[in-house]
Amino acid sequence: MGRTPRRATTVAVTLMGAFVAFLDATIVNIAVPDMAASFPGASLDDLSWVLNAYNIVFAALLMPAGRLADRWGRRRSFLCGLALFTLASLGCALSGSVGLLTAARVVQAMGSALLVPTSLALLLATYPGARRARAVSLYGAVGAVASGVGPSLGGVFIDLSGWEWVFLVNVPVGVIALAVGLCTLTETREPAGRPLPDLIGAVAVGVGVGALSFGLVNGESWGWTHGAVLAAFALTPAMALVVVCRGSTHRAPVLDPALLRLRSFAVANVASLIFSTGFFATLLCNVLFLTDVWGYSALRAGLAVSPAPVAAALVALPAGRLAERFGYRPVVSAGTVLFGAGCALYATTVGSTPAFLSEWLPISLLTGIGVGMSLPPLTAAALSGVPSDHYAAASAANSTARQIGAVLGITVLVVLTGTPAPSALPAAMDDGWAFTTVTTALALVAALALAPVTDPADGAPRTGRTLTDGRA
Repeated sequence: MGRTPRRATTVAVTLMGAFVAFLDATIVNIAVPDMAASFPGASLDDLSWVLNAYNIVFAALLMPAGRLADRWGRRRSFLCGLALFTLASLGCALSGSVGLLTAARVVQAMGSALLVPTSLALLLATYPGARRARAVSLYGAVGAVASGVGPSLGGVFIDLSGWEWVFLVNVPVGVIALAVGLCTLTETREPAGRPLPDLIGAVAVGVGVGALSFGLVNGESWGWTHGAVLAAFALTPAMALVVVCRGSTHRAPVLDPALLRLRSFAVANVASLIFSTGFFATLLCNVLFLTDVWGYSALRAGLAVSPAPVAAALVALPAGRLAERFGYRPVVSAGTVLFGAGCALYATTVGSTPAFLSEWLPISLLTGIGVGMSLPPLTAAALSGVPSDHYAAASAANSTARQIGAVLGITVLVVLTGTPAPSALPAAMDDGWAFTTVTTALALVAALALAPVTDPADGAPRTGRTLTDGRA
């Protein structure tokens, strides 16, 4: 096989793997109301763990999985992650209880943790340094497309057969990508002799994020001074301290301190975490509003939320080109302003009487453009100064930041909305959108701290440092 066909196949396979992982970001949200009907004894708090268990495990394992992939081989890790994700998707569809479904989602998250950083690392390895920002924008565009078709595709499946099909859709795509990847992908890895990643630090990340989510979800019903709630809140900073201490002593920490000394990496990840908090809260808030306030079916709600991610997909590549030319700061800042304005308009303009064309559609397009100008360029900014042999670990760290944001966003939204009476539902949804507006304003502050111009695209940090075994 010639160089060009092999490169095209590598791009196609890695993007297929990323597609099924990103599809879960929105297709599962649209299934929450139908899951509630299938499991009548489960509360919204219970069902939130179907989303958060995935996000917590994904966040905890992404960085060690990325470092393992750099050492053991990105092709091998990608294919193993794809196989595990596909099998777990089948297990989700066959689950007969919320507990089994949550357990299957944990396994699915393990597969995603291997799949996501290696898919981007394999993709970036096929592009020269000057075109890496464009490659990341392509990757972000595929993620946006997956998010775009997720709600409408999920709505169709739920309307025809039930929530189980939002997981079964991953199976054929995963099988095809696995078969092609086995035949065509080329193995890449770091030089031999690198230490194993810090699994204790990874567990600390998961426990810390899980404890924070547990405390927020149960604080209102149990009482904010309940012993278990206070213990959960105390455990979160304790686990953060463990991660920091392990980072200074372990040869391959879960988060490499040398990466944090790269301004582009550190600032972009903070901005990604904050922006994702509002973004994922908005995804769930929109679905709940359309189904519970406007009374839309799953299919109609899926179609109604699709314009935003479609707009994000269309904007992602042009935004990448703008970032290459003018730098990340102006592009990301403009994106956060547009997204935040859209969230504020949801809260102040959309009423309890359905008005899709005059109210919902223009605001959705505005938020979608904001997402397309924010998340993909933030990923490119985080990786812009990272050496090529640390792509998997660095992209895993950026994905971890987004997943922690997802956990916080979903958890806080569930706490804010609670289980109000039907007459109080519109006000509860307005509280959710007000929260996303505030978080996006904070993301704007972080975005303004990005470097005014794009970092070198050749993979060399501006400072001239090298990253070796977690030391700069």
